[in-house]
Amino acid sequence: MSAPQPLIRRLMVSPSAVVGGIIVAVLVIAMVMALVGATPYPPAETHPESRLQGPSWSYLLGTDLLGRDVLSRVLDGVRLSLQVSIVAVAVAAVIGSTIGLAAGFFGRWLDTATMRVADVFFAFPAILLALAIVTALGSGWRNTAIAIAVVYTPIFARVARGPVLSLRTREYVEAAEGLGFHPARILVVHVLPNVAAAIIVQISLALSWAILTESSLSFLGLGAQPPQASLGLMIADSRPLATTAWWTFAGPAVVVAAAVIGFNLLGDGLRDALDPTQEDE
Repeated sequence: MSAPQPLIRRLMVSPSAVVGGIIVAVLVIAMVMALVGATPYPPAETHPESRLQGPSWSYLLGTDLLGRDVLSRVLDGVRLSLQVSIVAVAVAAVIGSTIGLAAGFFGRWLDTATMRVADVFFAFPAILLALAIVTALGSGWRNTAIAIAVVYTPIFARVARGPVLSLRTREYVEAAEGLGFHPARILVVHVLPNVAAAIIVQISLALSWAILTESSLSFLGLGAQPPQASLGLMIADSRPLATTAWWTFAGPAVVVAAAVIGFNLLGDGLRDALDPTQEDE
């Protein structure tokens, strides 16, 4: 039986991974451009004489009602969305995976209590739960990140817990216990590497949902606040202009859709590439 393909090779032959990776790479470049101030114009800078100007060489995606460059605001909106999503998903992945590993490994009352708490969270639609948390905490991108992290922590806990239930009875885990290794070492050295693939895939899928949630909350006025450039807030502001100044709506809307599709495709590609049953033909 031939050896498994290297991870990079598997990703390169996966159409989903390639397309998703390209889209994500473009988003990251946009984020970096906004972080270093490489946008065509300052995102909040107004040009009253050029308000509602269509796409041109001076304004590639046109201008909005206040004369602000739509491309510059889209780039800054990507920065904000990725910033919120990455922070929220990182927190959820670390906390949720740790809880899931412990619950699956130690079992008994810890596992039961963890899963019952997770069931309470799963009883509510994710977007409604995030909406309720942001409403209670107040608007702002930080509270949006907290809401997304809270909602997604139980999901990571369940994703991590599942494989651990079977791994804890494997011979190498029992041998490590017999040698007197500390449970923390067993979890980190022997269990976590075998669960990492599922967590990595979930991170990619969670990022797509986090971007959509951040945009949705901003669209409702509960996320980023003016004058911050948020993709959801830009879509909300451009609704009355969707028929007369379509570029103000199309720019942020297309980017949100592309971001969700990109991370989902990348997650599908990672899932296939990290599948241990994939082998060379």
